[in-house]
Amino acid sequence: MAIEGMDRETNERLDKVIQMRRSIRSFTEEVPPRQQIEQVIEAGLLAPYAAAALEGVKLFRRFFVFERGGESIEKVAELAVEHMKAVAAGFKQQCETDPAFAEKAGPFVKRMEIVVSSGKLPITEAPYFIVIAERAGFPPAEKQSLAHVLENMWLKATALGLGFRLISLIANLAHNEDFCKLIGVIPGEFAFDGCSIGYATEWPPPTPRPSFDEAVTWFASSP
Repeated sequence: MAIEGMDRETNERLDKVIQMRRSIRSFTEEVPPRQQIEQVIEAGLLAPYAAAALEGVKLFRRFFVFERGGESIEKVAELAVEHMKAVAAGFKQQCETDPAFAEKAGPFVKRMEIVVSSGKLPITEAPYFIVIAERAGFPPAEKQSLAHVLENMWLKATALGLGFRLISLIANLAHNEDFCKLIGVIPGEFAFDGCSIGYATEWPPPTPRPSFDEAVTWFASSP
């Protein structure tokens, strides 16, 4: 049975939004209307979650919105840099003692060191930075739920003409006492992910993808 209201035109518009989704690396100074940010968050609220792992939990998903230029967002960036420094130092030490690890992780470690040395993270570049918190349950499925949330938000932002960038390094602060105190949650109670939203300085071209025939394998039904 077809869903009421899901006609050809709606389907074509959805296809267009999916095709236009991009990761935006640079934002303008213009601040989008708060109403649009609320619509993006609402799309995230509607994403699937692991109901069986969170039976009886009502507030299983939360959103924390930081505005560019505020003290709170600067504190978040500071905590993220401190954590990244510690992680980068550990990875670098492991690279020095483990050639196999160095070959695999070396390029990533170098990128981390560049970011750490600059002292700047993309957290503060867009007008809005949003932390999404998904309550931990059993069996653990909060990371999968966060992926659903972010995809919904990303597509809605695209439909509104807004630029969107994942800031997944915030996931590393799930047990950071200072960060959790800042947003008012218990360390380890939630898994985190984040995103930046604003107007893009430019809309990048699509990234290469495998062809449909390369990526898809069909298993036909029995005759």
